[in-house]
Amino acid sequence: LEKLYESKIIYGLGLDGIHGEDIQYLLRKSKIKPQLYRGDVSQALDIVRKNHHKVKDTHVAKHIATVLKENNITFLASNVAGHILERKAMAPNAYALLQNLGGVLYRAHHEKLNAPGASSGHKGEGEYYTVPRVVLSYLVRHKICVLPHAYKAEHLADDAPEWVGGLAKVLTERRVAEIGMALRALLSEEDLPEEHGLGMEGEDEVAVVFHNLLVQEVHLFREKETESGSRSESAGFVKGDSSIVVIAQKGDKIEAVASDGQKRGTYAIDVEAGGSIDFTIPAST
Repeated sequence: LEKLYESKIIYGLGLDGIHGEDIQYLLRKSKIKPQLYRGDVSQALDIVRKNHHKVKDTHVAKHIATVLKENNITFLASNVAGHILERKAMAPNAYALLQNLGGVLYRAHHEKLNAPGASSGHKGEGEYYTVPRVVLSYLVRHKICVLPHAYKAEHLADDAPEWVGGLAKVLTERRVAEIGMALRALLSEEDLPEEHGLGMEGEDEVAVVFHNLLVQEVHLFREKETESGSRSESAGFVKGDSSIVVIAQKGDKIEAVASDGQKRGTYAIDVEAGGSIDFTIPAST
């Protein structure tokens, strides 16, 4: 292959379906680096399913997504729609959130498209964006190349680059965080709770992403200022070594309390409406 590349008979090298350690071996041994790797959505988002978390070696190998990023190899996510649809029964709340977001995003997007002088959407689309289009737009927003594997006419139209790219451009950071949370739950097959509080209408609020590095779960409490003083209300909880998205407003403060009763910090929300902010709850104080 390297000789064909040097002879300009082929113009690029790609990889498909090999592990991170194999890629590292090839990078060490080969003279010409591959330009493309084709894999699934889980690999692209650095998600590890429950039955894939064990490794044979005593050391922890680099994840394939990390290897590709370090070596400037383009990731192509293949059969995106198939990987999402085949898991909807395993994480129904997460899938329902993506469906709901399809409607919320459609209405928000078309309010802009229907403004004077704006172009309307393509003919024949429903009153919502499909789950595959929402996910494809999310991936494109993160600069991940996608290969939907669509073959039906209606799916080809729905997955057309101009429509996926158009939606990707108008996603707010809040919606990106919500889609990401649902997508990770789907692919990990660890469903969201029924009362997740995500996917509501309007863009007046922000997404707060908590990453818990503790092995124990952490409870979150939102501090609210009222006329009679401040009060606390539950904002949910985040499992050990996991993440959660909480919807809040600018100016809110969220206190994190571990299951052993120890306070793990108070986090102030200072981003504008429609934005998102990430916090990490450290493993040690």
